[in-house]
Amino acid sequence: MFADPNLISEILIENPMRDALGELEWERLVEEAKLYDRYYGATNVWTTYEKPKEIDYEPTELSINYPRKLVDTIAAWQFEKEPKVTVPPDILDDPVNMTLNNYVPSDEQQAENSRAKIKERLLTWVWDDNHMHEKLLAAAKDRAISTTGVYARLHYDTRRGKIRVFWHPSTEVIAVHNEWDVDELQEVHFIAFLDPEQERLWRLSYYLVWHEDRGEYDCELFEAVYDSGFNIVEERVPRQSMGLDFIPVVEVPVDKLTGAIQGESELGKMTQLADEIDRKLSDYSDALRFEMFAITILTDVDEDPKNPLKISPSAKWNLGDSDKDSGKPEAKKLEGGFKFREAIEGYLDRMYEALHEISEVPIVNTADMKTGGINDVALQLLYSAIISKTQRAWVVWQSRLRLLNEYILRYMKARKDHPRFIYDRKWVDELDGFYDSKIIFNLPTPQDRAALIEQLSAEVAMNTESIKGAIARSGKENAEAKLMEILQERDLLRRRTDPYNEGGEE
Repeated sequence: MFADPNLISEILIENPMRDALGELEWERLVEEAKLYDRYYGATNVWTTYEKPKEIDYEPTELSINYPRKLVDTIAAWQFEKEPKVTVPPDILDDPVNMTLNNYVPSDEQQAENSRAKIKERLLTWVWDDNHMHEKLLAAAKDRAISTTGVYARLHYDTRRGKIRVFWHPSTEVIAVHNEWDVDELQEVHFIAFLDPEQERLWRLSYYLVWHEDRGEYDCELFEAVYDSGFNIVEERVPRQSMGLDFIPVVEVPVDKLTGAIQGESELGKMTQLADEIDRKLSDYSDALRFEMFAITILTDVDEDPKNPLKISPSAKWNLGDSDKDSGKPEAKKLEGGFKFREAIEGYLDRMYEALHEISEVPIVNTADMKTGGINDVALQLLYSAIISKTQRAWVVWQSRLRLLNEYILRYMKARKDHPRFIYDRKWVDELDGFYDSKIIFNLPTPQDRAALIEQLSAEVAMNTESIKGAIARSGKENAEAKLMEILQERDLLRRRTDPYNEGGEE
């Protein structure tokens, strides 16, 4: 889309699109496109490098692209383990009565439990259809690259009758926020080139319009294709109402200060140190070349005017007369002894440590630990930096994914009368005006299984965690089905051991 900022500048430097976007928005797009080029390795510290004229060899230009590895690691910590969607029901009955052995849920509580289960099933249905685990892992990488964030867009597929969730990098999005509330999107424009020559530009726009006479918001949609002069060549969808009172787009922002629209890219924070590492590793490689292929010094020989002195490995230097008394020709190697090896290796180690410290991805070498084993507490300490970073990221993902779930359910209610609507209409009719949900995240660290089960058992016994919640946190698939299986087995055992069950019914 905007993968090559230099190409964009060449194509659109005189284009009205630049004026339409505005200078600040244009600069953001180009800057973020450069960050993506950094991630893919298309640009690096050597992109603008020019070889000095005084050297006669091609200097080594190593590019390790270490920031990409760190960005992938940060994303893996957030979503390597599949997140689970759960909808806990509101507590309508007296909590004291709910702890009694003979407690029977009231009709209102039973209705609320049923609604919560329906919401969870509908959301899980959409998440599974849209391969959300896979998409979230990729979106976390985009968020770490960007200076603004990543965007989730909801779309109702009229051919299949399904809710689709599309994720967009910030280089495809122009977001206009409310001037009084930076968390509210007033307009959202999606742009992308449709051809390799980048002469046909696709645009999809959402507008949140307030109607004073009706006292409600209305989301309007517009879709068109433009030529290189930013003139409309195809109007796919004229501007019209979507029948929604919200823009079906959720922004997942990067870490930033209060009231700010932009933050700092995780990848951008690493580039300076990564460039220094690439330079020093390249210098190290050249030093090895000079050490392995030393310069040959010739003395007291006739100089060849066609072969002047060169600065390169294995070059030959003619330094003229050596011993005036003997006048014997002499040849020897100019060797440096490679005395700076420890210094350069120590410097590189410091650069690697600084890079990991900035990214909060620890360097862990368990072989250096003087211990016979590693338990769950030790793992928490070893990975404390990346665990803290991951949990801070989850604070943002939790609130934004919950908002996305709310929009999914509200979108379903608005489209349930469509003839190809694939979801259960009876379930959708049961939805009320409350759309709260919760995302359960899991760290990818190997856990002390016995300690985890002991902790969950204690929480269930103290009524600080539900059985279903404990099952989900333990990593079991389909916590609701597992809970029903447990309850059925308990009921079966109870009836078998009941002395008054004369008929032996099971």
